[in-house]
Formats: sequence, C-alpha cells, structure tokens
Amino acid sequence: MVEPSAMNGLHKRSQLMVDKLFTVPIGDIGSSIGCLETNVMEELKLAHRDWLGLH
Repeated sequence: MVEPSAMNGLHKRSQLMVDKLFTVPIGDIGSSIGCLETNVMEELKLAHRDWLGLH
C-alpha cells in the first residue's frame, strides 16, 4: 500500500502490483504526477526481485 503524499502526488491510498508488468508506448505516457519515496521504491524493488525469482 502507498499512502498519498505531496511527493508522490497520489490523492488516495493505492496498491503497487508487482505481478502486472507491461510495456507502454512512449507516446502514451503523460506528465509525471510525482515520485515514490525511497523506502517505497526499495520495497517495490525487493517485491519485483522476489516475484521474478531473482534472489
């Protein structure tokens, strides 16, 4: 779970889904709304590594 903050730009509590990886054409990407905090990025990195089996 990611709580909304001024840094990440979220307006409501959200979930990161590491099992839903997909590519998006660069033209479909809009402007950035924010940036995940360092501790959330570390948790996301560990979750991706575990889900992909890259121990």
